[in-house]
Amino acid sequence: MMIQMMEGRKGVMNQKTNRSFRVVVSALLGLSMLSALIYSVPAPSFAAGPLPAGTNLVKNGGFEQGKADWEDWGAATVVTTDVQSGTKALKLGPTEGGMGQKIDGIDENTIVTLSGAGKAGTPGEKAWIGADCLDASDKKLAGGKFMMSFESAAYEQKSLSFRTVPGTRKVQVYVYKNPDNGKFAYVDDVALKIGGSLPDEDPPVKSVGPLPSPHPPGVFFDDFKNGIDPEKWLIAKQQWGGQDVNGGVLPVNVAVTRDGIVELTANGDLYNGPVRGMNRDGSTRADGKRTGASIVTKYAYASGSYEVKAKIVPKLGAVSAFWTFFNNGEVNHEIDFEAPGDKSLRKIMTTTWVVEARNTSQVTDFPEQIDGNWHVYRFDWHTDPKRVDFYVDNKLIHTSYTNVPRAASKFWLGVWFPKEWAGVPNFATDKMYIDWVKITPFLEKGDVRAGNGETGEIGPGTGWAGLNEYPAPR
Repeated sequence: MMIQMMEGRKGVMNQKTNRSFRVVVSALLGLSMLSALIYSVPAPSFAAGPLPAGTNLVKNGGFEQGKADWEDWGAATVVTTDVQSGTKALKLGPTEGGMGQKIDGIDENTIVTLSGAGKAGTPGEKAWIGADCLDASDKKLAGGKFMMSFESAAYEQKSLSFRTVPGTRKVQVYVYKNPDNGKFAYVDDVALKIGGSLPDEDPPVKSVGPLPSPHPPGVFFDDFKNGIDPEKWLIAKQQWGGQDVNGGVLPVNVAVTRDGIVELTANGDLYNGPVRGMNRDGSTRADGKRTGASIVTKYAYASGSYEVKAKIVPKLGAVSAFWTFFNNGEVNHEIDFEAPGDKSLRKIMTTTWVVEARNTSQVTDFPEQIDGNWHVYRFDWHTDPKRVDFYVDNKLIHTSYTNVPRAASKFWLGVWFPKEWAGVPNFATDKMYIDWVKITPFLEKGDVRAGNGETGEIGPGTGWAGLNEYPAPR
């Protein structure tokens, strides 16, 4: 569910943690200008010839020669204070900007290690060091974006090893700061080297607590003509995304009409009504701003075709999403549809995860989703062999072959408010609508069923609404 973007994701309250950084193997930063900066302005390109292992392929990675060898994308200043090593570093801000450099001769299926140091000059700022896999014509490759974020007050040194994606002929290294807070961030000692040790790309899925109950056999379908059935659905009562970022997803924001349309209400920054949000510890907030709603299948499903007929919230800042989710504290198996994508209501983001620190994501143009009509969002999840095919209105928009989950997961539908990557919610109230949901299990041999610590209980303190909080059709 999306630079995700980097503030935490969906899940039961006691299962989620704040993230210091996320690796995004994708066509996304969820930031308004970065893609345009990287691909509309050519960065210097260096033909490295035979590339020696262990040698820094980034020219002037410590900025000791100023901006030499880098393409300046704006809002970047070489400074002699706030350095990590040597005598100089790069200051980014106060607006959005950065610098980039392309390195030729790095082919597909090559293990490389990106490293560097960064810090935030002011609380709330972030510096980014990233790499994009490019083909011979400098086209960005799907699944080929990798990055690290830095938001501590003191310099942090980080490194990230990854395998270049099919079609790679060069890698673009970049540094960047987002536009949101109007302050500064710093980077230094940027490096890219051949070699490194990859993390386990598909770590084992261990059970925490009891196994989930098997789902009923056959196809799951609900058109909500009989309301929201607690034998089929849970209603989430949780907060995620970071403390003080939003007021959670609330049962009071869930409604269903007599003709079977589920209404999920989103309250933005201009909301002044009676609803009160919740904090992660379950306490009540002073207002109802940035509160959303979510319904979740009672049973966990694995490989299969997942379809939803819906209308998204046509406002920036509120993310309309459909996602599977399994998190046991060690792995994070998740498949997401999220809109808006890249701070644009004309785009949708699709993502697959197996661990918190790594995902595969793609942003696709889909301007029709705000035309006021119903649209069908679907993904076909395969575990043997592993891939996820994403469709809108029966049109294939993306296939993910990496970071594909295997663990049976509940299926979530909802609207929530992230910190920054979906824009600012400058509205009072709007709604997401669900007409029907269909899950067709594939029952492939790669499926895994494991416990994630849930007890199956509902009501106070469980993260789920009690039966008295389910809405009656109206």
